[in-house]
Amino acid sequence: MSEIGFTVPHPAQLRRFGRVFYPAGLRLQKALADYVNEEGRPDQLVILEHDPVFTLGRNATPADIHVSDDFLAAQGVSVHRTDRGGEVTYHGPGQIVAYPICNLRGGREDVGRLVRGLEEAMIRTAADFGVVADRLKGAPGIWVETLRGPEKLGAIGLHLSHWISTHGIAFNVNPNLDHFRWITACGFTDKGVCSLASLLGEGAPTWCDVADRLQTHLAEQLALDLQPSRPPSRSVSALTWRRGENGPEILMMLRVPTHGLWWQSVTGMMEPGETPEEAAHRELMEETGLSGTLRPLGLSHSFWVDPSIVRFPDTEPRFNTEICYSMEIASDAVVRLEPAEHSEYLWCSLDEAQARTKWEGSKAAVQLLRRALEAWEPHQA
Repeated sequence: MSEIGFTVPHPAQLRRFGRVFYPAGLRLQKALADYVNEEGRPDQLVILEHDPVFTLGRNATPADIHVSDDFLAAQGVSVHRTDRGGEVTYHGPGQIVAYPICNLRGGREDVGRLVRGLEEAMIRTAADFGVVADRLKGAPGIWVETLRGPEKLGAIGLHLSHWISTHGIAFNVNPNLDHFRWITACGFTDKGVCSLASLLGEGAPTWCDVADRLQTHLAEQLALDLQPSRPPSRSVSALTWRRGENGPEILMMLRVPTHGLWWQSVTGMMEPGETPEEAAHRELMEETGLSGTLRPLGLSHSFWVDPSIVRFPDTEPRFNTEICYSMEIASDAVVRLEPAEHSEYLWCSLDEAQARTKWEGSKAAVQLLRRALEAWEPHQA
């Protein structure tokens, strides 16, 4: 085992998700950092993919983003300031983000070794697919020498508090490289950004294939002895809507105080042996007494489950993966609320539903429904 990273094995749990919205990712990291802060608990290795987002590190300024807020909103790219080191960078679909959330107290208090281990894991992952990457003095991350000069294949941005590490690395498999051109990526104006897809073309591996190799190399370089972890629970959302006189209207229901006291459309947990489609129809009937036409929105996302909302018998953090649909019901259908879950309901325009919605995944579902309606019936949206 290389001594570039850590060498003494330490218990760790692997948490591998698909899409995680960036604010949900920050909450996820905070929960896991609080968890590993207690001595004797395993470190956490989180691997995921974010929605399109620019993140500003401690050294970033708004001038590092070269386009307007309105332009970014139209492109579906959000902006968030973080407590990690570095300048501005981009995360998005096609990029692997890995967060090693580790308690480095007790003999691993060595930030340099952690950084070198993360870089080495990315270098070895690139080599697995025939790409030669290396370090570049004065430029964190890993770089590939191309005909255009050095281009960054993997970025690093860490935060340490009381020797608990958060944030981590981003490895470019096949992200939209145009998005990097809208920023001064990582503070460099004279260097580019590449991906396995830009280097290998049609021979580029899939996100999952690269994630498999990257997690192996991360475990090796950080000496993580991976232990079993509880898989995420599964739920569905069925964004319920009807055709109103002034356009589409979304059903929004207010959860009772014991269930959170926020506005939402139809959601619910999947039961054992149930398909997501079956769960969506069942939840619609149980919560509203309605039936409808179900359509996929093409969105599945994961998030940390706040124990102040859902109580658990132990302290291990819980996660959930939600699959999103739209559900069209008849314009004259009568809603019959389940009073144990919701106290009142409203029919809202798309904009009002967007404003009332609390969580990132639900807001994204409204946007996806808007686009779907524009594609199906432009006059309705």
